[in-house]
Amino acid sequence: MLCRTLDTNMMCCHLTKEDADCTSTIVESFASCENLLRNPAPRYSIWAIGVLSLLGAVCVLVLRHFIKEKNVVQIIMLMHLAMADGLMGVYLITIAVIDRLWSGNYYFHDFQWRFGLPCQITGAISVLSSEVSAMMLTLISADRLKNIVFPYRGRGLTRRQAHIVCIAVWVIGFVIAFLPISGIHYFNDPLGRPVFYSRSVVCLPLQLSARFPPGWEYSVAIFVGLNFLLIIFMIVAYVAIFLKSFLQSAPRAQRNQQRDQGKGQIIHCQKGDSSCKEVCLHHFYGLCLLDADHSVWHQVLGGEGFLPVRRSPCLDGRFRPANQLSSESDHIHIINP
Repeated sequence: MLCRTLDTNMMCCHLTKEDADCTSTIVESFASCENLLRNPAPRYSIWAIGVLSLLGAVCVLVLRHFIKEKNVVQIIMLMHLAMADGLMGVYLITIAVIDRLWSGNYYFHDFQWRFGLPCQITGAISVLSSEVSAMMLTLISADRLKNIVFPYRGRGLTRRQAHIVCIAVWVIGFVIAFLPISGIHYFNDPLGRPVFYSRSVVCLPLQLSARFPPGWEYSVAIFVGLNFLLIIFMIVAYVAIFLKSFLQSAPRAQRNQQRDQGKGQIIHCQKGDSSCKEVCLHHFYGLCLLDADHSVWHQVLGGEGFLPVRRSPCLDGRFRPANQLSSESDHIHIINP
C-alpha cells in the first residue's frame, strides 16, 4: 500500500483506501468529498440567511426612499449600509448555489472552484460587504457623536457631503477587497496562483494560521488592526453619547420635581413691580418682562414647559396698546402649570 501526502484532504477524495493511505497538510473543515458544505445545518440555513439579508436590504432601500425624515444624512448612511448588507446576501446565496450545483461529487470541482475567478470574486464580495458595513457603522456613530455630544462645534454634513463620504467608504472597501486578486505577486503562491481567497471552499481569506501563507500580514492589518480600531471608536462614541444623555437628564429631572412641588401656586405680579422678574426666574425658570408700553414679554429658559400669562398679548399672538391693557386689568396673574 502506498502512502501519499497531499495539499488538502479534498485531493484524497480521488483515491480509495485500496489505492493508498492519504494524508493532507491542510484539512478543509467546511467541505466533504460529496458536498461543499458537509453539515446539513449550514447547508440549509445559508439559504434562509442569504435570502433574508437580500430581502431586508431591498425593503430598507424601498422604505427609506418613500418615508421622508428630517435627518437626511442618517437616512443616506443607512441606505448605503443596507446595500453593503445586501452584498453579504449575494455572497451567501452564491455559496448555496454552488453547493447545490455540485452536490454529490464536489471533489471533482474543488480545485477548479477554489482557484477560479468566480471564487475570487465571491470572496472579494464578502470582504467588501463586511468592511463597508463596519466603516459605515463607524461613520453613523461619528455623525451621532457630533450631533449629540458636540452639537455646536462646526457644521454637520449636508446631503451632498454625506453621499461623497459614503462613496469614499465604498472606494476604500473596494480597494481592500479586490487588491488581493489584482495580480500582485505578494498574494500568489510560488506557482503564481492567487491563494488569498483559495484556502477555503467558501472563499474566505482564512490566512491566520501557523503556516503564514501569502498575504497573512495583509489579513492581520485589515481583519485585526482596522476592524479593532473601528470597534474601539464605536464603543467610545456610544459611551460618550450615553454620558451626555445621562448628565443632561439628571438636572432636567430635578427641575421637573421642583416644578411639580410648586404646582398650583398663584403669583400676583403688580405692574411696575421690579420683583416680578426675580419671582418668575426662581419659581418658573422663565423670564417675565414688562416694557415701557406695558406689553408683556415671556420667555422660558431651557425649553421646559410654558407659563400661562393672564390677558397677555403673547398668548393670543398680538400686541395691544398700553391703555387697553391697563384698562382691562390692574395686575397680571402668572399661574404655575
